[in-house]
Amino acid sequence: MTRFAPFAAVLALTLAGGQAFALDARVEAGTKAFAAIAADAGKLKTYCAMSKAMSSASDESDSAKNEATDKEITGYMTQLGPDFQKAWDLGADLNPDSEDGKAMNAALDQLEEKCSQ
Repeated sequence: MTRFAPFAAVLALTLAGGQAFALDARVEAGTKAFAAIAADAGKLKTYCAMSKAMSSASDESDSAKNEATDKEITGYMTQLGPDFQKAWDLGADLNPDSEDGKAMNAALDQLEEKCSQ
């Protein structure tokens, strides 16, 4: 489950400010991928289900349950598509204090907010 561990850290960040002037092209593509998920009702539902599964997995100590949840999350990732997967992986690799990291985290926060609406 280590691949998804950054999720909690990404959501926990409090962001200030908007996007920088010169975002990395990959970051710009990533923020667009997150926005596209937010704009698509079906994919948003899938993302929200994935988010919920990730939150519940972090609370589990049962390794068999965690393994099943990992498979469930992998399925959601596949449904969300390769652009989302690239953005997700890139976001996990960025320094959250960099302008690129802040932009990705802000985009992910906006996506996450849609799940509570």
